[in-house]
Amino acid sequence: MLWYRLGLIGVCAWLTLPAAAATFRVGLLHGDAEVFDYELSVIRLALDHAPGTQTLEVVPLPKVPQNRVFAMLHEAHPKINVFFSGYSPEREENLLQVNIPMTRGLLGYRLFAVRKDRMAELSPIDTLYELQQVTVGSGTGWPENRILEHNGVKLVTSQYENLWRMLEYQRFDLFHRGIQEIFTELAKPGRENLAMLPGVALAMRYDYFLYVSKSRPDLHDILKQGLLKAYDDGSFMNNFRHHPAIRAALDQGELDKRQIIWLETPETSRTLDQIPDRYWHLPSQQE
Repeated sequence: MLWYRLGLIGVCAWLTLPAAAATFRVGLLHGDAEVFDYELSVIRLALDHAPGTQTLEVVPLPKVPQNRVFAMLHEAHPKINVFFSGYSPEREENLLQVNIPMTRGLLGYRLFAVRKDRMAELSPIDTLYELQQVTVGSGTGWPENRILEHNGVKLVTSQYENLWRMLEYQRFDLFHRGIQEIFTELAKPGRENLAMLPGVALAMRYDYFLYVSKSRPDLHDILKQGLLKAYDDGSFMNNFRHHPAIRAALDQGELDKRQIIWLETPETSRTLDQIPDRYWHLPSQQE
């Protein structure tokens, strides 16, 4: 029975080995760590709760369009190996997606930035039909454009860094921003002539998800295991409730006091509806 004893010894040795360490190099769109502080905190939470010793490196990508960032994940020696971005069917098909919405769907709740001198003119908007009569700024290649256009919203697109200036120059009427993004963004220097449109919010089932190359299922599994464990022990919800950006979004956004314009999800994106409700925020919930 020597083979059995050797096999048992081998199994015991394997069980006592420490979990493998991995280095996660996350690409940061626009290179703006302040705007994405919450999303980075979610990644850190996942790695802290995952088995093994993980290392996180943040790689700023200030002028790299999203399509190029995703192409980087497929390179033989990639500069980054994980990226968070809005859901799209193509990304779900071509990459490994961690099916836990990072902001509990808050990214799907959009508030509008507007020029202060046009506030009175545009404030009456509170229906989809009225929204369809104006133009909305959006980023080139942003996957939520498909949902907006499916619902008849007229878009003017450009790179993110141009959109704020274009709003100032009235190249479009409104700029849609995530409820957890707009307050930090409007507070930046040079945007004193802009404000948030009161009384209305746009909503769609949508969020940021974590993506890795199909050649790195190990990274996908580490992130998924970490996030599930963080949910199970309450850490995810504790971070969500108390992170300053999320707290500001929920408190200042006042979704329960706004007229919410719900957008229909295109058939191609219906897999979002298969993600359990426990991972999504509703305005009626007290987080």
